[in-house]
This record gives sequence, C-alpha cells and structure tokens, in this order.
Amino acid sequence: MFIDDKEFDFIDFGASKGGCIEFAKRSLKGKNGLGVDISPQKVLQMQNLGYECVEGDITCLDNIPDKSVRFVTISHVLEHLPSISHIEKTLKEAIRISTDFIFIHGPYFDEDDYLADHGLKFYWSDWHGHTYHLRTNELDEIITNKITINQHKIMARVPVIDSSDPCIHPIESPIDQHDYNEDQHPIKKTLGFNRPIYKEFVCYMGLRNLDYWDSLVNARKGCIEI
Repeated sequence: MFIDDKEFDFIDFGASKGGCIEFAKRSLKGKNGLGVDISPQKVLQMQNLGYECVEGDITCLDNIPDKSVRFVTISHVLEHLPSISHIEKTLKEAIRISTDFIFIHGPYFDEDDYLADHGLKFYWSDWHGHTYHLRTNELDEIITNKITINQHKIMARVPVIDSSDPCIHPIESPIDQHDYNEDQHPIKKTLGFNRPIYKEFVCYMGLRNLDYWDSLVNARKGCIEI
C-alpha cells in the first residue's frame, strides 16, 4: 500500500459507508481521505460508493510509511477490537502515520455497571460486534501512560437524562437491538439518572503544537468535557 501525500491527507480507520470521511472533509479540514478496513466486503462497499478504500489491519500497517498523512479518524471502531492491547496498537499506528492529530469517536460504555444495577442497559452494550467496551478512563490511561503525545481532550456528547430515552433498554431485552420499542421489548422501569450519562465519547489527540487546536476540539458539536 503506497500513500501519496499529495493525494491523501488523512486516513479513516475502519471505513464503512463513508460517513466519517465526509465529516473529516466538512469539519476537520480534510481534503481527500483513504479508508482502511480489514473486511473485504466493507472495502468493496466503500469503493462502490465512490470512496478510495483498501484492505488492511489497523493494528499493524507496516506498509504505510511514518508521517504519511495529516491526521487519522477512528469512528465507532475501537469497540470492535478484541482487547485493550489491540486498541493500544491501533492508536500507536495512527500516531505513527500522522503528523497533526487523531480524532476518535465511539459509543459510551462508562455507565454500563450503573445501568445494570438498575436493571437497564444501553442497546449497544451487548451487541455481538462490540467485543471490547472501551471506557473513557481506559482511553485516558493509554494516552497518558502508554503513548507519548503533545495533548489530548476527551469529551462526551448527547446526554441521556432518564430511562425513557430509546437508547435505554431493560436488561432482559434480547441482544443486538436498536431503539427501544414498547410494543417489541420487555417493560422497562422509569428512572431518572442521578449522574451524567451520554451516548457517545469524542477524543482529540494533538501530535504537535497546533495553532488551530481550540477550533479543532470544537469540530464535533455538542460536546461536554469530562
């Protein structure tokens, strides 16, 4: 895999349908992105949608040279990796091939235990495909103590105020569900949450002193620093 830095200025890890590439062009000042995915089917799907995409293992991209692109995006990908060590390897690869920053975005798992204690769960917390429930304190631990970067910020977005939110299911609901539907799923209790709970986390990792850092960390709208 040869990366022409005149052609691609960012790489999207775990490409799927091109949504993150469009976000990167619209909000992160990316010009042209290359998708990388381990699944041949997803690579073909991206190509059929008109995106440049290649097959590759994001934990080991030895055929991509150091500092090939300005930044890497990793959106709803890390939770599909099998272990925390695979997540650490992925972040190290993203840092190795980038010059400016890393953008990470994924589902919020921090309050799984709290919800379970009240007989509730996020619908995404028992998907078969979500093999590692990365919590923001674990991500912060990797960034702070396992890898060396200039600066980072971890935030959350889309507050969940109480159990009436469709993303909340009773713990008895079947696995691999989406929004709660009272006609299809077991009855769930009504509960107002006594702590901040969110749907997503967002993380920015700065790899050098960026004069646009303050605007960069506001690219994903509606975020709250945690």
